[in-house]
Amino acid sequence: MRKKISWASLAVFGLLILLNLVGADKPYKDASVQIGDIKIHYLEAGSGDRNLVFIPDLAMTAEVWKEQIPYFSVRGFHVLAMDPRSQGLTSRSEGGNTYHQHAADLHAFLEKMKLEHCSVIGWWAGVVTLLESVSSPETLKPDRLVFVGGAPISAADKDFPAGLSPQQAREAVLAMQEDRAKATEALVRGLFKSQQNGPLIKEMIDNSLKTPTGAAIALMFDLITGDRRFALATIDVPTLIVVPRERQLLGEYLQSKIAGAQLSVIPDAGPALFLEKPQTFNQALEDFLNK
Repeated sequence: MRKKISWASLAVFGLLILLNLVGADKPYKDASVQIGDIKIHYLEAGSGDRNLVFIPDLAMTAEVWKEQIPYFSVRGFHVLAMDPRSQGLTSRSEGGNTYHQHAADLHAFLEKMKLEHCSVIGWWAGVVTLLESVSSPETLKPDRLVFVGGAPISAADKDFPAGLSPQQAREAVLAMQEDRAKATEALVRGLFKSQQNGPLIKEMIDNSLKTPTGAAIALMFDLITGDRRFALATIDVPTLIVVPRERQLLGEYLQSKIAGAQLSVIPDAGPALFLEKPQTFNQALEDFLNK
């Protein structure tokens, strides 16, 4: 009996060592903070007063910024990537699944984390969160903004160079409702122009499915029916717009509406260009931040 216990103890000890080694290899730490009625999960790396905050797309998670967190943290930046309300490991809520509330959550998060001075990077729906934030007189204004592929309006309009028709919007919502897993897989694969490895696709699908379907549809409805173009004229901080080549017209539109905005167009990439072309994206972002 004593020999069996000894071997069992040794096995447990070895497992603990292995877990510590695995954790040590992660280029960031997992953490969470209570913000009002929810607990926001975030990833954090680096230190100092050059703060970067990354926001993912609808139903995506902080892990999508895996190519940016270590890159910028070793270059003297304090980097945080957050899971918005009802996404990833952040608390789910029955209500509040709107981008107005996401903006309020972002404001409270920045205050709680003492990030009054920071640069905020939003991807796709994360851009809408930023537009909701900057248009409110009650929220903290970041020192710099970075819009990655997102638009202030998702519906087609004669005065806007992108957008979904009513039928396309309807089909997107119904697909999400009728077969969430299938719709999510199609969406994730459509984020890339080139073929990606299976583990990355699976990870993104699994993480996306953490958002309850009801919350995902509520956010999609807000995204499709909202019009935040008025907010573009309120932006008075340095702004970088990063788009794939196929969205260049959108990038040029945004640049024309935001005073002094810079535009970076990345070829041969889809909407998830920071994962597909990380070196190109990181260099464009670093150049902007260092100006």
